[in-house]
Amino acid sequence: MNGLFKKLRELLEKTIVYRVFIKKYRRYFIIGTISLIAVDIINIFPPLIIKETIDILSKEVNITKIAVLSGLFLFVSLCQGVCRYLWRMNFIGTSFRCEYDLRMAFFRHLETLSQKFFQKSRTGDLMSRATNDIGAIRMAVGPGLLIGLDAIFYFFVIPPIIIYLSPKLSLYTFLLMPLTPFIAYKIKDVIDRRFHDVQEQFSRISEKVQENTSGIRIVKSFNMSSQEERNLMGLCREFMKKNLSLAVPQSLLGPAFEYITYMGIVILLSMGGKMVIDGIITLGTLVAFQRYISMMVWPMTAIGWSLSLLQRGKASMKRIDEIMDEKPEIIIKDSVVKQSISCGEIEFRNTNYRYDNQEKWVLKGINLKIDAGQRIAIVGPIASGKSTLISMIPRIISANDSNLFIDGVDINAIDVKLLRKYIGFVPQDTFLFSEKIRDNLLFGVETAYSNDYGQKLASMVSMEEEIQDLPQKFESYLGERGINLSGGQKQRISIARAMAINPNIIILDDCLSAVDARVEDVIIKNILKNFPGRTLLVVTHRLPAVRDFDLIVVMKDGVIVEKGTHKQLMKLHGLYNSLYTKEALEEKLEEIN
Repeated sequence: MNGLFKKLRELLEKTIVYRVFIKKYRRYFIIGTISLIAVDIINIFPPLIIKETIDILSKEVNITKIAVLSGLFLFVSLCQGVCRYLWRMNFIGTSFRCEYDLRMAFFRHLETLSQKFFQKSRTGDLMSRATNDIGAIRMAVGPGLLIGLDAIFYFFVIPPIIIYLSPKLSLYTFLLMPLTPFIAYKIKDVIDRRFHDVQEQFSRISEKVQENTSGIRIVKSFNMSSQEERNLMGLCREFMKKNLSLAVPQSLLGPAFEYITYMGIVILLSMGGKMVIDGIITLGTLVAFQRYISMMVWPMTAIGWSLSLLQRGKASMKRIDEIMDEKPEIIIKDSVVKQSISCGEIEFRNTNYRYDNQEKWVLKGINLKIDAGQRIAIVGPIASGKSTLISMIPRIISANDSNLFIDGVDINAIDVKLLRKYIGFVPQDTFLFSEKIRDNLLFGVETAYSNDYGQKLASMVSMEEEIQDLPQKFESYLGERGINLSGGQKQRISIARAMAINPNIIILDDCLSAVDARVEDVIIKNILKNFPGRTLLVVTHRLPAVRDFDLIVVMKDGVIVEKGTHKQLMKLHGLYNSLYTKEALEEKLEEIN
């Protein structure tokens, strides 16, 4: 017996109801369930009161008894209304709390996932799961569960009462009842499968809309508006077809159950009427019997709708689980070092790295020590491993088994939040929020700040004059992802944003490609001036901008092939000399043209 209860518990714990509803909000669940049962119990009495009233009237007119029964009827109705309010508030209200909890847990988990996950995942699909699927789960644990429990109560309570009133008439009425679970069983799997297809198609639509909205300028520039409209139309048409396909089994449930119930009522009226005429049952019993059978119409209809909501919730929960089961990029261990980066020394010790499911090593045997406060430039051809190398420092790329140390401490042993708190990282791809310029500049600043600080940052990246020319200056709102700014302006704001946290380690990953050489030189000099003694790493293709750096590291095919100062590397007549000479020649040709 214990084994049976254990299996039942394990099965329950896997269900959407337990995980999202009962586990955390069991108090509300208990109150709601008790209130629901109270409503249904109270609802049993009105037909009995009506039965007694009809039987009294058929024999004699007793005003006192009728008045008592009428008062009892009103009292029962009042109690039912109070209990109905309680179970609605506890079930429906809590379903919104569950939706909030699940959505927040979903987004918190997304923040822990690797860059690789987002590269392989479609944004529209993630949006669909975060909105549509979580909404479907709320409907399942709220209305779906509520209605389902209500229907189940009637299925178990009403039949014994009917049997008590007339066993013979009950036998005729329940002839068709076994059809109900049979139909439900046949249809539920179809609903589950088709709903999953609907959600997947909705994800494709979300992805397409997002792409077209973000890339509207490109679409217009290439006169592709009509083509993109046709593409979206095709996706929406397919979405409509899948919804209509889903609507077929969903729409069949209710009518099928209702038809079975109404067939039972027809049998009741024909057989019950004859029994009244024969004196086997009273007229009041027949009326009460009919009222109870009518009560069965509701659960027959409700169970279909409830099953539909629960199946949709189950399918959506499966889609949410697919994301929640993704392993976080960074696992916080109890043994992490709770200390700040006080110096900024960085050391790679025979570091190797390759992406999952790839045989080719992106980094091979990297040995590089960067002293605190050094200015380091990392250069080399495209796909030489430069961005991968520096992305390991703030753990944007997982540094497992990387042999990477910060201030002599294994990077995997440092609390990741503290690590990133002291690293100003500017990636190649700039991203700005659709907020005020001031909010973008000071995005990473947790404490209160002044307008002077924002102006100082803007001046450092040569943006202050451009911002001051705007109608609302620093209070100006950017379009989506800074769409109303140039590429160079976006990059400069991104750099200022990284500097706002006052980092001990500054990393610029080829983030000045959209500004001219003069502006790049000014920005780097301003960073060195305003943040003295900080470790600075710059990945760039403009070699003249870093010729005065303490160390220049040259990479090719994931290997450090040269390193030294500008003068030392030029004397080698190696890869750096070749790259520098080529760039100098290109600049002269541009000046001539």
